[in-house]
Amino acid sequence: MSAASLLILFTINLSAQTDGLDLSYIENKQLSINLTTRILGEENETIWHMNSSNVTVSGEAVKVKLTGDRLVVIANITPYLNSDNTLFLVAKGEIFMTDSADSEEVKYYTTLKSLPVKVGEKVVFFPLGMAYDSNSNFYSMEMEIQVLSVEDSGDSAKVE
Repeated sequence: MSAASLLILFTINLSAQTDGLDLSYIENKQLSINLTTRILGEENETIWHMNSSNVTVSGEAVKVKLTGDRLVVIANITPYLNSDNTLFLVAKGEIFMTDSADSEEVKYYTTLKSLPVKVGEKVVFFPLGMAYDSNSNFYSMEMEIQVLSVEDSGDSAKVE
């Protein structure tokens, strides 16, 4: 049996598995992802914060990119709507950083978290973990995530 015929069999088998599934609960269901991103210092004081709201649909990620002098943080937040109106939330964080402005070495870190949540429930994601600057000052970054149904949030933004 050739690789092409195996691929065709695999494709047919996959499409047969979705026959009869009722996916109407996600049809035209827009979700608003509200993010509050904070950078905290050693004594949990807020050094910087940003609020944002993005409209998406189930299974489509909202990407947030924060760029500093020697640091880039990318977070992808993906909500998956379940038939019982609960969510499965996936948060992926990627960190690119250098130790100094002169350094050519780029360090890469990644994290992936997933959890079931209710619509409107707030969760906190720590994409950066803990970081220290050149003066040994401690910093952490937290993202407070809340996913609302667009009807519940009063958001009139369009999906892009």
